[in-house]
Amino acid sequence: MTNERRVRVGIVGLGHNGLAHLRAHLGLGLSEVVALCDRNPAVLEKAGREFGIRRLYRDDAIYADPAVEAISIHTGDADHVEPFLKAIQAGRHILVEKPLANSEEDVCRMVTAAQAAPAGLQIQVGYILRFNPVFVEIRRLAASGALGQIYYMEGDYIHNLLYQARQTDPLTGRNWYLENEIPLVGGASHPLDLLRWISGKEVRRVMGISNHVAFPAMTHDDCQVCLFEFEDGTIAKVAALYAPRCAVPPYNNLRIYGTKGTIERDTAACAGTPDEVHPPFQPVAAERTKGHPYEAEIVDWLEAIVQDKRPRTPLWDGANSTLATLAAVRAIRERRAVEVPIFRDPAAARPPARGQ
Repeated sequence: MTNERRVRVGIVGLGHNGLAHLRAHLGLGLSEVVALCDRNPAVLEKAGREFGIRRLYRDDAIYADPAVEAISIHTGDADHVEPFLKAIQAGRHILVEKPLANSEEDVCRMVTAAQAAPAGLQIQVGYILRFNPVFVEIRRLAASGALGQIYYMEGDYIHNLLYQARQTDPLTGRNWYLENEIPLVGGASHPLDLLRWISGKEVRRVMGISNHVAFPAMTHDDCQVCLFEFEDGTIAKVAALYAPRCAVPPYNNLRIYGTKGTIERDTAACAGTPDEVHPPFQPVAAERTKGHPYEAEIVDWLEAIVQDKRPRTPLWDGANSTLATLAAVRAIRERRAVEVPIFRDPAAARPPARGQ
């Protein structure tokens, strides 16, 4: 993205991800961050001074600011929907963190609002793993046929997040993370999205179980495990653990099994001939990066705005990953298999549809 106009961005929510995106925007130099918004005046004023940004908002006025053409939303998981709807109503391009929302109803509200908005708004959902070079290469291998027909997959979000118990909001005295975070949705929608994206398949049904042992301070069960059935019969197992006494497993414990090849984390074993039973595992030919590739995600969104093209994770696509994990939570709660709502690609020659 060179010699293009600089998109004027406003950032809503100045927690960890919001500040990370702010720094990435400034480092890239491809956009102009013209406004910031946060409920906490101390955080807002500090960021304004540090980064030299004068338009500072604690309310909805940021959406009406004519200097802002794109909104980057980084509020808590349960608080994405209202900023999103306000940005849509104001006709702004949007990057919104995953998961879209903490309820199926809110996800559908967001998609419905976007469908009624004027054409040309570019909306990116922040499923950041799609921008890791290793996963990009694995998706290429799958699309090329090197893995054959994929029939089973695994991905986990195993992360010791006990420190979140100390993250109390100084304004309200509450801890939204302990009260609202749902491990399958806030965490495991990352690997579930990755499995959807790599395979190119949609989930149609889910079942699962959970327990509440390792992180009792959380409102929701901290260990949640589900089986997802895809439309073609492919099976995927996804686990979310929020208080394991271990480091985060590399590459989300990714496992993909196809009739011609297998992926294990960042390695691939692809058969060269039909008779090759045990091809050796080789490192996936891609750059290894540390941390989240915010820059790549931001560049993709800015290019979508400037060039009027689809971002890597458009709204309907990100909505399907969030909806599948929300359906999984319902399956656990109701102790039964649950059908998963599906939004179809509006660019395809068929209308949006939902499973019953």
